[in-house]
Amino acid sequence: MTHLLGGGLEPAPQLGERDSLLAFLARQRELVFWKLEGLSDEAARRVSTPTGLTTHVLVAHLAGVERGWLRERFDDQPKERVRDQEFQPSDAPLVDLLVRYRAEIVLCDEVIAAHDLDDVSVNSDHSLRWILLHLIEEIGRHLGHLDLLAELADGRAGEEPAIALPPGGTP
Repeated sequence: MTHLLGGGLEPAPQLGERDSLLAFLARQRELVFWKLEGLSDEAARRVSTPTGLTTHVLVAHLAGVERGWLRERFDDQPKERVRDQEFQPSDAPLVDLLVRYRAEIVLCDEVIAAHDLDDVSVNSDHSLRWILLHLIEEIGRHLGHLDLLAELADGRAGEEPAIALPPGGTP
């Protein structure tokens, strides 16, 4: 099971701006992993939209989006992202794409940690704040796509994992 910030699904309601943004970003990211946890590669490959959108494509795209906005555009790291390639069918197993996405998150989090929300991208006029908000929106939109594709693939449904209560806890 994946771990969400603070052991819960909802960020604490009294966090400051930066912590709130990072908590909501972490929540969206972790819900991607939760939604696809245990989905077989075979089942995932059986479903797609008429335009070719698949679980594999979306995971590759999410890794590319984070790399493109945070490491390449914001931090001016070497350009490796080729957006159009993200939308091509992949022979890579879903689990490998998820591992790559997780690794990209770690690298992107290093960039985030090194900057203030008001810092501006090296390659555009976007602040880190704007980029974080955009990533939350982007991941959330594609999480909806993943939700539908996963349901079609193996019947799984649900908005979020059940929260395990502490011993003696009540809902």
